[in-house]
Amino acid sequence: MESPQEKKFIPKGAFAFFIALVLLSLAFWYGIYFLMIERT
Repeated sequence: MESPQEKKFIPKGAFAFFIALVLLSLAFWYGIYFLMIERT
């Protein structure tokens, strides 16, 4: 499905930013989640 020309162009900056954003949101969500568990 992918041509060699498309495979060469990989926006690593945007890809790394997306992964970092997902990891940060997961860490933020789990932080709030465990805080709520400790309060009950």
